[in-house]
Amino acid sequence: MLELTDKTFDDAVSKVSGLVLIDCYSKTCAPCEVLEPTLDKLKTRFSGRVTFFKLDVVDNPDLMGRFSLFSVPTLLFMYQAEPIAEIIGAFPEKTIGLKIEALLEGIPESQGE
Repeated sequence: MLELTDKTFDDAVSKVSGLVLIDCYSKTCAPCEVLEPTLDKLKTRFSGRVTFFKLDVVDNPDLMGRFSLFSVPTLLFMYQAEPIAEIIGAFPEKTIGLKIEALLEGIPESQGE
């Protein structure tokens, strides 16, 4: 997954026409580490339909404040560079997958990059 920063965030996210999932994490967060293999599976499953990014909230405090990220892990979902949903906490693959599917249903001609 491509790592976003305060400097690269807007440009990277604005270039995506479909659904974006941003894994907001911290290097010292044990649940974040547990979630990583799940997100790798989901990235493969939704390849071409969802674009996945990572964001270390500790290293990028501007974005942490901008999106009111108070807990990690947080999965931030965006469409057309606007937040549309989030999941706070480390949930199973099935739960996150169902959320992604529901969000994709509401997006016309969903195309990730």
